[in-house]
Amino acid sequence: MTTDEPQSGLPIEFLRAIAAEAGPDSPPIRMAVEKARVLPEGTHRDDLLLALLRGALSGSAPEWILKAAVDSGLRKEVQPYEGPRLSLAAAALTHPSCPDSLREEALRRCSVSQLGALGRERCGEALAAAVVAELEERGPRGQPMTPELLEEPGVSQLILREPHLHDAVFFAALGLLPEFPQFPAEDESKGDDVLARFDRFWAAGKAWEGMWERIVTVHTGRHRQLIGWAPDNRSRTTIREHLLGTVPWDVEPSLLDEMATEDLAGFAASDLITRLCRMLRDGISENEARSRIAVDLEALEPKVRESIEDYFNDSASVRKIGLRAAVSWVASRADGSWRFILAPLEGKSRYGEPRTWLASEELLATLGQRFAATAVKALRLWEPEPDPLCPGPRDLRWLHAALLHLPDMTEEVREKARAVVRHVRPRARSRWEHIDYKTQQDDQRLAELRTAIERVLGDPATFSRRSALGDPNQVTVRDLAGASDEVLYDYLTRHAGDDGLVELVLLSFATSSYRSKLSFSDVLARHSAPEAAVTQITTDLRKRLGGGPPLREAWTRRVLTLPDCTPELIRALPAWTALTVGGPRHGTAHKAVASVVLAALGDSDEAWSRFATSPASYSGPTAWLRLDDILDAAAQGTGWPKPPNSK
Repeated sequence: MTTDEPQSGLPIEFLRAIAAEAGPDSPPIRMAVEKARVLPEGTHRDDLLLALLRGALSGSAPEWILKAAVDSGLRKEVQPYEGPRLSLAAAALTHPSCPDSLREEALRRCSVSQLGALGRERCGEALAAAVVAELEERGPRGQPMTPELLEEPGVSQLILREPHLHDAVFFAALGLLPEFPQFPAEDESKGDDVLARFDRFWAAGKAWEGMWERIVTVHTGRHRQLIGWAPDNRSRTTIREHLLGTVPWDVEPSLLDEMATEDLAGFAASDLITRLCRMLRDGISENEARSRIAVDLEALEPKVRESIEDYFNDSASVRKIGLRAAVSWVASRADGSWRFILAPLEGKSRYGEPRTWLASEELLATLGQRFAATAVKALRLWEPEPDPLCPGPRDLRWLHAALLHLPDMTEEVREKARAVVRHVRPRARSRWEHIDYKTQQDDQRLAELRTAIERVLGDPATFSRRSALGDPNQVTVRDLAGASDEVLYDYLTRHAGDDGLVELVLLSFATSSYRSKLSFSDVLARHSAPEAAVTQITTDLRKRLGGGPPLREAWTRRVLTLPDCTPELIRALPAWTALTVGGPRHGTAHKAVASVVLAALGDSDEAWSRFATSPASYSGPTAWLRLDDILDAAAQGTGWPKPPNSK
């Protein structure tokens, strides 16, 4: 809680917690509703309204609360990476008491980002339908993609930046996305030629691909749905290429396996093109060549067979390109869509951390071996370029990847690989030749790949540290709080059976930083009488721990995480702290605390009124008043207790 909040009446944190535990007509809920009516606009009021709408008033709520929640909730614009978004407005608009007129009026004044936040997967059918209707009203249909729409996205693109959308909202937004651009018609007023129009068309196409890259990155749980929804082959191919090459770590393993297998099957056409062009180059007649490839040609899709006919007619000199079709295919995959599959550690987050893959290491290894087997087929067809251009890393990356993933390397593969390395090397340059930075980097990377491949062809820390903490009879809570998990675990193990040490370690959790390997309950389990020990420590907390609000709050949170936290233990906690911390979200009391209070005070208006005026406080001596004593005094009408002694 905040120290500047007035400490009169029941704490807001407790009222939020009680909203999920008490009945809609009970005294504490009447208090909470009245508190919500008189509180000024702000975070405390919003949180209380949200707790009521999700708790005691979830079945029925007055319209003034719904309207207040909508008005307050929609004042908050959605920000990226903000966490829970528009929770208050969403709770009101999905509420069974919310009239359609309020829902429709609220959506009309929403920004696009707010519509997306409200249209999430658990928004309910009524709100989802209303969001879809609003989208249809706003979003243009059949709009061609432009580079400007990538920088300043339209309604559907903005909606699809929101993850976990409701199905109806998701598919409605997909239907409103910009379409693949058409080649622009000649515009005499602009005086542009064919090349200028092609540049505009190319830029719009790249923007369209960029749009899909963002969608598959955001909607990681809908990859199969996106492929199934794709309205044409161009969309489907673009989506699949992004899944393989842009976000493969987020692709469900069986789908990744399917797409990779289907992609590798596409090598057959390039393999056939290379073999056909070699035959024709070497003087074999067209009829003989057709006879030799007849079986392989028949196995291809009709559209692919039609494209191969172009290589029998060399009017456009396509055979020269076809001679390298097989190697070009594997090189483009290793440098593009297969790059991260072949080298998973190269996939980094924006913070530079390695990606966590949904696919197992075994599956990635299997896919790597399949690629390597395909690359070996291309390697057998490799020939040195008679007039080589400037070689780059792309010309060797595929070979390096293949050699790393190939389970068994034959002598044939070694010899062919050595031939490739001998031929593909940085171009010799004169000392006076100007070389730009990219060319320098490419030359360096190419040289590194040559060295790496030669090493593969030539010959295909654990540590521990302890810190001494000294005699358990002399060690302090501060010493224990500063020790690492490993040191503390070792210390407890070496001094097993020392209940006093266990209690000191428990207290150290109130001042230590987050521990990931040693939990509060694990340490408590080492005590000979764990339940009695933690209850006694809590009862004597002012003497045993002392300090300010953060220490009380830390101890209370630890206690409330125990799986068998008893009512007796809860009642031993400091009252104000117990009523304000420990809930599932920041600024909310724990449900177990709310249940203990409800059981003690029941439906007595007098008891609740006395409880609301207790002297328990955030800080000072009265902050140590135990919940047990406060509840007894409120329920029985006796005088308020004195704070426990500090010594």
